[in-house]
Amino acid sequence: MVLLFSTDPDGICHIETSGLDGESNLKQRQVVRGYTEQDSEVDPEKFSSRIECESPNNDLNRFRGFLEHSNKERVGLSKENLLLRGCTIRNTEAVMGIVVYAGHETKAMLNNSGPRYKRSNLERRANTDVLCCVLLLVIMCLTGALGHGIWLSRYENIPFFNIPEPDGHVISPVLGGFYMFWTMIILLQVLIPISLYVSIEIVKLGQIYFIQSDVDFYNEKMDSTVQCRALNITEDLGQIQYLFSDKTGTLTENKMVFRRCSVAGFDYCHEENGGKY
Repeated sequence: MVLLFSTDPDGICHIETSGLDGESNLKQRQVVRGYTEQDSEVDPEKFSSRIECESPNNDLNRFRGFLEHSNKERVGLSKENLLLRGCTIRNTEAVMGIVVYAGHETKAMLNNSGPRYKRSNLERRANTDVLCCVLLLVIMCLTGALGHGIWLSRYENIPFFNIPEPDGHVISPVLGGFYMFWTMIILLQVLIPISLYVSIEIVKLGQIYFIQSDVDFYNEKMDSTVQCRALNITEDLGQIQYLFSDKTGTLTENKMVFRRCSVAGFDYCHEENGGKY
C-alpha cells in the first residue's frame, strides 16, 4: 500500500523486510509528499486524490506511479512510499495508506512460484538419455510399421505374406501396419533403460550408508553422525565448485566459553582449556 500517514513527526515509517529479502536491519519508508505536513490521520471519506501506477509485477525494488491531488498537482511515487506485503512495522505506532495491489497481485505473491524441485546433473543427463531412447524407439517402430504396410500392399495377392483370417477375410495393409507398430513396441521396449534408474538408486543407498558410517563425521558432544535426508546428496557433494558467504557469521559459530576468573586473588580455571591461558 502507498503510505499516506505515519505517527512519526517526520513522516517516516520503519519496517523490517526479513520475510522478503532476508535483511533484518530496519529500512525507512517516507509518506507521500503533500501528506507529511498533516497532523491528523487521513480520513478515507475525504480522500479525493487519484493514484495511477504500473501494472502488478514481481520486482520488489521498483515502483513507479504518481498521485494526483484534487488541484491537479501530481506527486511522483517510488518504492520509498510503498509498504509491501510481508514486511513488519517497527518503531512506529501506526500508519495509514491506500492499497494499490491486493490478493494475488501483490509483489510477494507474484514472487511465490512454489517449491522448485532440484535435480542433479546426473539426473538431468539420465532423463535426456531416456528421452532420446524413447524417440529412437518410436522412430524405429514407425519405420517398421510403415515398411510392413508397404510390404503387405505390394504382395496383397500372395497368401504367403498376407495370411487370411479363418473366415477368408484379409486384413488391410493399414490395419496390419498398426498391429506391427504395437508389436514392435513390445519387442523393442528393452531399448528404454528402466533398470538404469534402479541401479543408480542402489548405488546412492550404498554411498549414503558409507557417509553415515564415516567415523570422521561423528560428533562426540552431540553423539550424532551425518544424516543424509536426500538421495541425491552424494551427487551434489561431488559437484560443488564454489562456496560463497555473504557474512562472516554465516560459517562461524558464536559460542561463549568460560575460560577463567579471579576472585580475591585466586584463579578459577576451566578444566578443559583453563590451563592453556
